[in-house]
Amino acid sequence: MLKPIIIQGAMTMEIEELLKKILIEKEEIVNGFKFYFGNLNNYPVIISETQIGIINVSIATCIGIQKFNPVAILNQGVAGSHLEYIHRNDIVIGEKSVNINSFITGVKNINEGTNPYEWQFDNRSFEVKCSNFLLDIAKEYSSTEYNIFYGTLGSGDIFNRELDRIKWIQKRKNTSCEDNESIAVYTICEKFNIPCIGFRTITNNEITQKESDGSTSTRKELENNASKIISEKHDGIPAIISQNFTLEYANKLIKTLKEK
Repeated sequence: MLKPIIIQGAMTMEIEELLKKILIEKEEIVNGFKFYFGNLNNYPVIISETQIGIINVSIATCIGIQKFNPVAILNQGVAGSHLEYIHRNDIVIGEKSVNINSFITGVKNINEGTNPYEWQFDNRSFEVKCSNFLLDIAKEYSSTEYNIFYGTLGSGDIFNRELDRIKWIQKRKNTSCEDNESIAVYTICEKFNIPCIGFRTITNNEITQKESDGSTSTRKELENNASKIISEKHDGIPAIISQNFTLEYANKLIKTLKEK
């Protein structure tokens, strides 16, 4: 019996294109998490809506591994750029993922305030590599349709919109972008010995501060409502790009698996 490929997306907008293009045979809800069972080129594929954040994706990933025994997990979705040359709709392939929201603060007494620049990353802020097997397949891929970069996915339960803070993190962790899920998936898959890789399409770049890059500094209506940043129609295109790229990659992976 063939082991399925699990393709993950945190939000509905990050899986709905997949559900349109893959023949879905059934849906199963496990402990509140949705799994869609389908077929891609005569190979079993499961689409997993993990929900947003480290805790949710950890639960969904553990369920997926223990209940469905996948051959590989593809974690995909949208992210914010950490580099001025990686723009909206560009794709970052995560050679590594690193926790960017794990700190030890400085010591401050009452009324002494806070200074995040005195904070230090603690020992939970470590890098985890993707599967070499899956990365090799990605590196065989060439495209004139997408701008593709290879780098480190910064990941944590945070949405950084402070330019100096983004640069502070990037300098210390060499991150290409940031998301809310990939470090959990990389860590869990390493522990369970399941090959995984992450793809992120850029939805906003705060560094360039250009509306064409989705910078929130140019969209004042989003200033006080971060949830709109990733749910508005304005940001739907990167999610579609991510899913279409992942489908192309999945087809290459299936071809490789069938040839083994």
